[in-house]
Amino acid sequence: MAKSRLHKLYRSILSTLSFSAELRKMRRELNAKIDQPESITPPPPFHPQGANRWFKRRRITIAESYLMVVRDLDSRHSSARLDALRKLADVAFHSANIDYPLNTARVQSALIKEVVKHRSNKRRQLELLYDFSMSTRGQHQVIRKLCDELNIIELPEKGMQIGDLGYGWDGHVHDTATSGRKNPTQLIIDAFIKGISRVTVAYGSVSDLDMMEEALEAGNILGLHVSIALEFSVMVDGARYHFMAELPRFNSKEELRGFFSSHASDLASFFQGLDINRENRLDAVRRLLETFNARTLPTINEGFEQKPEYCLAPLSLDELLATIPNMNITPLHLAEFMYMRYRPMLQKRVWYYKVLREKIRSSSSVDPARKAEKDTIEKKYAELRKELRNLSPDTLLSEYFEDPHAISYQTVFEDIESLSDMLHQAGCTIKFIHPLEYGVEKATRVLEQCSHCIDSAEVYNTQDCAGRSPEEVEAFARILNERNKQAHSKGRKVIIPVCGSDATGRNPKIPGMGFVFEDRIIGKLRQRYIKRHVALPPLVSAMVRAEDAPVDEEHLDLRSVPRIISMGKVSAGEGYTSTSEDEVIGPIRAWRYFNPAFKNTIRTLIGFFVATSFIGPWYALLWLGITGFRNSIADLISYRGTRLNQWKLKSINFDNVAQSLFWTGFSVPILGFVKANFDAIWPWVHDGFVFNLVKFFFISFANGLYLASHNTLRGFDKSVVRANIFRSILAWPLATVFAPLGNALAIPSIVQTKIWSDVVAGFIEGGNKYRKVLRQRQKTLEEIIPTIIHSKGSTQYIAMLDILYLFSEEPRMQSIIKAVLSPYVLFTRRLRKNSSLRLTLLVELHKTMCEERVWTELIDYIVANYDEEMADDLVDLVADALPDLQEWLGHLIAKYGESSGLLKKFGIGRK
Repeated sequence: MAKSRLHKLYRSILSTLSFSAELRKMRRELNAKIDQPESITPPPPFHPQGANRWFKRRRITIAESYLMVVRDLDSRHSSARLDALRKLADVAFHSANIDYPLNTARVQSALIKEVVKHRSNKRRQLELLYDFSMSTRGQHQVIRKLCDELNIIELPEKGMQIGDLGYGWDGHVHDTATSGRKNPTQLIIDAFIKGISRVTVAYGSVSDLDMMEEALEAGNILGLHVSIALEFSVMVDGARYHFMAELPRFNSKEELRGFFSSHASDLASFFQGLDINRENRLDAVRRLLETFNARTLPTINEGFEQKPEYCLAPLSLDELLATIPNMNITPLHLAEFMYMRYRPMLQKRVWYYKVLREKIRSSSSVDPARKAEKDTIEKKYAELRKELRNLSPDTLLSEYFEDPHAISYQTVFEDIESLSDMLHQAGCTIKFIHPLEYGVEKATRVLEQCSHCIDSAEVYNTQDCAGRSPEEVEAFARILNERNKQAHSKGRKVIIPVCGSDATGRNPKIPGMGFVFEDRIIGKLRQRYIKRHVALPPLVSAMVRAEDAPVDEEHLDLRSVPRIISMGKVSAGEGYTSTSEDEVIGPIRAWRYFNPAFKNTIRTLIGFFVATSFIGPWYALLWLGITGFRNSIADLISYRGTRLNQWKLKSINFDNVAQSLFWTGFSVPILGFVKANFDAIWPWVHDGFVFNLVKFFFISFANGLYLASHNTLRGFDKSVVRANIFRSILAWPLATVFAPLGNALAIPSIVQTKIWSDVVAGFIEGGNKYRKVLRQRQKTLEEIIPTIIHSKGSTQYIAMLDILYLFSEEPRMQSIIKAVLSPYVLFTRRLRKNSSLRLTLLVELHKTMCEERVWTELIDYIVANYDEEMADDLVDLVADALPDLQEWLGHLIAKYGESSGLLKKFGIGRK
């Protein structure tokens, strides 16, 4: 009891000291959206770095978009889900972290997904929202650490879409159109987060065309390569085996729809057979439910026959179909359906026996019959509580629907050869899926009989192999490899070995979708990822990697073959292992999520006390003051410019400032040690230019090594580490030259070194931060300006409002517009290679923004599309910023084009 009270007190103190008030407010706002998803309204259509920043926080926009994706499974809402995905992708790819856009987008999407998932865990949500903030400005090490904690691979940043990187893949997954738990858009989001480049989604009927189109379009939005396949079953050798017809690769939903339209006649019998099989499956489910209700249900309700409120009602097919958006019902569907109805009933039974137990406990009777009754009630109550505690769809599946062939039906397809000819003529390929369904021996006979019909075969199916021994899996792989050797030697067709997860997102005990070769996993934490995931057998990995080339197993060193790693979760990363509110939070994790103001104060005080113990409080204040001032000014100038009225505290990265103050405090004893030992070994007079030159060399060199060390520990880029070493080199001659002045003012040598080191650092760090801000905003303008010039209607109006917002609200925007549209190289009069194009864009932008119609059309658009509060701000934006932008662009053209004659030189006309 005392331990419990102590733990409760610890958590209470921890809760008080952790997180900021702003973060807590954001969590409440987000949970209101989770609890009432119908209250979510589509976010403003502006650019994420434009006017949208007035009205929505990035975290809230991503969360609302994700909620709009996952809140329903109905195919009729595909368009709304895709619109939400476009906004999610747009916002996720436009973070402040411009150096790692792909990994940052994946990490932040995963964090918001986890926030939604952990609705009932207040602390976990706050931790995730805090990590989101850190990832926005985070260094490479921050993103890498979050990838590890979220159990996703790190991808190289090459400026390419994820589908073009060629990383993870999965040749067999399901969405809600078949047996999956997630709708197509949600499935593709998960694939994107995991780092999967290409995925094949299986469907059971052409009637799922809307879902196929959604999957394809979602892949295009996030940059994944999505393939579509039709799964079917055929009677072979007296058993019903499953195959997959992979359709040709489509780049758009129009191409997909065109395929089905052009092959409506020649594939008519195949399409009709799929629909008949679906109906046959439905009949099988109906028979199964009737048997369950007649034979199993009375046993479940035994003892409660006279109390209908405690009885599980018969399972209805109509009610089952109302809970899932398709007719491809699996045993797991049935288990989930039963769970939703049985759990509330079981809870009622627990309450009933709890009252009976208390009633009989309060009785003072010593009658042996009453004692036996009491023991019976106690036993029953304990059994019911245990059953309720352990109840899950998995337990119901294993108890009542464990037989994988429970929903067995008669397929209409019996001739694989005719199907093969038909599908191959339409450009499809045929894959033999989960071949070990009836054992290795029968699978081997299917290969022998149908080898000329099959293009590829799954040598590893995650769902199927989860319950099989590795020896059985390798035995089939070896048989396929030997068959391919013979076929290859005789010039016949080889069956390509492939792997697929067959993932449905329903069974957490089986790894989900995705595979990746271990030699493709990058980053310092790659081994941690590999250890947490299942590796496929070496022979299987070698065969899949070799594709259509048979593997010479006798001369193959299986230890040197890069293994295939399943990307599906087996256990979460160390940062997210528990979801209980009662979990023990260790000191490292507690410190990580302390209130930022409290944590930064502790860091600063530690640095101050360490410095004070060596150089006294006043010089310690100067030492830390120089560092804090330099970091703050670098942030303010890089983000807000030189106009003091634009400076805002939120532009300062106080976490970075506090860490710098902490580490700089420890540099005092290090530099003091170097100075003291130098003085001890210097054999000549302790004065003069040579003495100062050598002394400041050693102090600056030591300072450079220390800076490089703690910068590396803090996860800074190598370029920043090198720059800080360089700054110490530059500070050396400055400290030497100004040493007489510093000595005259009785400033200690190490303080002099510190002053000049931070002066140089101010220029280097400020310049680096400014270049990042310039790149980010330049990228934004390069997206907005062409839209203004080349678009019409609402798209053009939105882009115009974005540029007006940037021009009026964002400092340095005039300089950045010049950087985008100036025909000259920055700070010179030398023409750029594409100077004509830039000047043309400037003239066209000015012409478009100065058209007479712009004033009234912008106001008409605002009034028609936004509520009063938003409209008021946007109207003021147009009234205040539009004339200033028009005038400024005109002056810019006069400066660049007319005065220098460039307009005439490039043949650019100006109206």
